[in-house]
Amino acid sequence: MICDRHPECPQPGDTAQLTRGNSIGADPTDTFVIVEDFPPTGRHLVLNLPVDHPGRADWAAAVPLADIATLTRLEPAGSRTWTPAPDPDEIQ
Repeated sequence: MICDRHPECPQPGDTAQLTRGNSIGADPTDTFVIVEDFPPTGRHLVLNLPVDHPGRADWAAAVPLADIATLTRLEPAGSRTWTPAPDPDEIQ
């Protein structure tokens, strides 16, 4: 599970925009939905396309946390958008 639901960590259902030059070559203005992390290979997040995207049915990608530029989460009080903190294991 992703980060035991720490409020600043990505969670399933959050939307994400990626950094320019990300590992999957996505446009930084595209929006993705986080579905899960992928622990066997380290801190990767599995992304899907939004529900209304025509290519959603057969598409998913795994990206490192460093590829995430912003996260948006819908909460009872509204939505919030933030830049995730870098993974401490990747800071040198």
